[in-house]
Amino acid sequence: MFDVLISGAGPVGLFFAYQLVSLGHSVYLCDKGAGPTDQSRAILMTSRTLETLDNRGIAHHFLKHAVVAQGTQAFNQGYLIGTLDAVGDTTFPHMTCLPQHKTEAIFADLLQQKSLAIHRQTALESYTQSSDYIEAVLKKADGSTEVIQAKYIIGADGSHSVVRKCTEGWTYEGYSVATRFAMADVVLQGKDVSKFMNSRVSAFSHPKGSSAIIPLGRHVPKGPYYHRIVCNLEPYELEQHDNTTHGVMRETTVPLSQIHQIVSERIAPLQVIPSDPTWISLFRVNERKANGYRRRRALLVGDAAHCHSPVGGQGMNLGLQDADNLAWKLSLVLNGLSSDPDKLLDSYSIEREPIAEQTLKSTGSMTRVGFGYSYLLATIGYYVMSAIMAVERIRTFAMTQMMQLRVQIPKESPLLFPTKKTDLIQPGQYLFESALLRKRILTDRMDRRTIRDILRGCRVQHAIIWIGSRPSRRVQCPWTRDFWTKLRASYSSKVVQPVVIESTWHTNDNRAPSYAENEPEDSIEDVFWLEDHWDIHDSVSKRVGLTEHMWDKPETPAAIVIVRPDMYVAHSALIRSTSDIDSALEVLGTYVQKDN
Repeated sequence: MFDVLISGAGPVGLFFAYQLVSLGHSVYLCDKGAGPTDQSRAILMTSRTLETLDNRGIAHHFLKHAVVAQGTQAFNQGYLIGTLDAVGDTTFPHMTCLPQHKTEAIFADLLQQKSLAIHRQTALESYTQSSDYIEAVLKKADGSTEVIQAKYIIGADGSHSVVRKCTEGWTYEGYSVATRFAMADVVLQGKDVSKFMNSRVSAFSHPKGSSAIIPLGRHVPKGPYYHRIVCNLEPYELEQHDNTTHGVMRETTVPLSQIHQIVSERIAPLQVIPSDPTWISLFRVNERKANGYRRRRALLVGDAAHCHSPVGGQGMNLGLQDADNLAWKLSLVLNGLSSDPDKLLDSYSIEREPIAEQTLKSTGSMTRVGFGYSYLLATIGYYVMSAIMAVERIRTFAMTQMMQLRVQIPKESPLLFPTKKTDLIQPGQYLFESALLRKRILTDRMDRRTIRDILRGCRVQHAIIWIGSRPSRRVQCPWTRDFWTKLRASYSSKVVQPVVIESTWHTNDNRAPSYAENEPEDSIEDVFWLEDHWDIHDSVSKRVGLTEHMWDKPETPAAIVIVRPDMYVAHSALIRSTSDIDSALEVLGTYVQKDN
């Protein structure tokens, strides 16, 4: 019996499989297709997705093959309105363009390094659930069938998900758009081609619809430079039926000359000629969401759970972040390390559904306005874009929203534990990157890392960060020893990763503190860190909000920040007494096993 059966080997299924295998689980991964997609399809990776991949230690594999874009430029009837520059408090302040077939190939290579086979031409036919496992019937390319048992089944099988359809009442509610959209990956020629070689995504609005030109880069070194062209072929219109039609229309295509004619009209007076297409396809858009992402031992991720317009490039990113949210939770349950498995698994749907709903709402609105054939809508779009471009604050908001840097875990999550209002980083926020910390326990070299460097990797442990930094004129934090003792008595290293940060000038030496001297050296080497400057803009103390309390009287408080494996904050608390430590540590035990 496998721990997990994953139906669907697109980017989302591959990423989920990679995490589960990295965490030591047995995985059966199948897909009805003969191999990775040969189409470029989804191409944008947002800043938050790159942070997510970097947290798992694999972002560099994708960046090696990607085009880094500096932002967008918006045109109305061929005339430049303005630009949106890539900005944001992130280690990846840029747009990242990478065709989907390359994304899938990179994930597949990472899985091959983990010795996980992808069972191609193997389609899920049906499955049943019992109290302890699921039993799935798989159909092979030769018509034969195979029965697989697993503790859980994951539907990463797209908008036509068999995992979803096999459960009565698991609906996919929303609507279908009748309008056909065209995509083509081409080489641009013509007198104005230089205007599209500036590493920006170009968006064109016009009374007859919208178009976009997106940089893809060179397929081979010194080869021609490719761009993606996207446009609608008809006015925006809804289907009268309720059938799911989302995705590429495999049986039909459109000649490049027709795309050229449409785009030429919408970008005029600019002139470019598309040539040498590597891929031309038609697709349709649906706006749909499943009524819940979990049914007992079956869970949905990516397009199986939600689908929407590609405007803004959110789709694949939403799915990859679904996978990241669920993987560590399922791993804790599989390893018997959760004190409340249903609470933990149900939190996946509670946390991810509101984010999908907001995305569907925003992309649906942009699609209706951007692709309608209307001078009124075009005029509205022009004034909206002009207003955005004219005000820096609005430009920054628009770009950080597009790059998903404003995504937070919803307050309704049972895995968030707010306390009385403080200046500390709030539960649900993503942990910001920090300045370098210096490792306290010195060996044969100096070791400096950021807070994310310390936490990076595929893990199920929650990081419990103790920040005891304070001004040099004040005495050393008196509660650090108590924190260590209480933490060690409460949770095992299987579920928590302690990080102790203190001021450089308060530690007196560069060895393990006396209260940890009897711990195995390899278990504490990466635990104790020194902060040289608490008052700079990206110190850990500043990042978590402790600097606002450095001069509190009579005593500078410490802070505890509990960070989930997906780098979102679960809890933060100011510590002014040992009882505050007890209260802060207790919350994690509501869904993680305590050490008895």
